Amino acid sequence: MSSTISRLSTTPTLFQTHTPEASSTATLTATPTETATPTVTPTATATATAAPCTETTGTVENVSVPSETLGVPLPASIYLPACYTPSGNYPVLYLLHGQGMDDSYWISLGVTGIADLAINNGQTPFIMVFPFEERFLEDNSISKFPDAMVNDLIPWVDANYATCTEKVCRAIGGISRGGGWAIKLAMRHIDLFGTLGGHSYGLMFGDSNWVQKQLETHTIDDFPRIYLDRGDQDSLAPDIDYYFKVLMANGIRPEFHIYPGGHTRSYWRTHVQEYMDFYMDSWPEPIPQP
Repeated sequence: MSSTISRLSTTPTLFQTHTPEASSTATLTATPTETATPTVTPTATATATAAPCTETTGTVENVSVPSETLGVPLPASIYLPACYTPSGNYPVLYLLHGQGMDDSYWISLGVTGIADLAINNGQTPFIMVFPFEERFLEDNSISKFPDAMVNDLIPWVDANYATCTEKVCRAIGGISRGGGWAIKLAMRHIDLFGTLGGHSYGLMFGDSNWVQKQLETHTIDDFPRIYLDRGDQDSLAPDIDYYFKVLMANGIRPEFHIYPGGHTRSYWRTHVQEYMDFYMDSWPEPIPQP
C-alpha cells in the first residue's frame, strides 16, 4: 500500500523594485508562496481467491508401507475422495480381501464408484484403505498380518494422510478370510474401530471367546456397530451363525442378514451397496475439521 504524501514547494513571486530619487537603490526580496501538492490516494490490492474444486471422482494410490512386523513392506491401495486436502480430517474405512484375492478386489466390486456418488450427494468424504495380504494361504494362527495392520499400517496411514483418528472415525470390514481378520481386529482392539463388517466371514479359532473377554473390562456400548451377512448357500454358514449367536447371548445386537446366494463374487457384488451404506452411515454428519 502506498503512503499518503504531501509536499510543499516554493514558487517565488517577484515584485517590481522601486528606485527612489536621490537615494540608493533598495532591493525588495521575493516572498515565497506555499503551493499544496495533491494527496496520493492508496490503491487497494486485490486478494487472489482459490478456485472451488470441481472434481467428482476420487483417486487410488498404490503404496508400500514399511512393516517391522512382517519384515517386508505391506502393499496397499488407498482411495482418496475428490477434492482431498491435506488439511482435512477424513474418516477411514479399511476393507480386507479374502483368500486368493488382492488389494484390488474391493475396488473391482465397485466401492470407489459408490463412494464417489455418495460424496457428490453430500456424504461426508472419507478415505478407504485396501491392504494386500500376500501370504493369504498362511495358517491364520501364525499369520502376522493382523499385527502388521495395528502396528504398522494404521499408524502409517494416520501419519501420511489427513485422517480423523478417533474411534468413531475408523471402520473395518472384510470378505471371507478378510471378514475373519476384521472380526479378530475389531474384537481384540475394541478401542480402535467404531464400525465392523463381516461378509461371508471365516471365523478364526478362539475369536468368539473375545466377546466375553472384552465384556470383563468394557460395556456393551464400547463395542462397534456390527453388520454380518451370508448367503443361504454359504459353506461357512455354521461358523457365521455361531458367532452371531455368541454376540446375541452377550447382549450385543448386530445387524444380521441371510440373502439368497453362496460364497461367491456375484453374491458380494449384489450386496456391496448395502455394505457401503452401513459403513458410510458411521459418519452421517460432517466430521469437524481441525
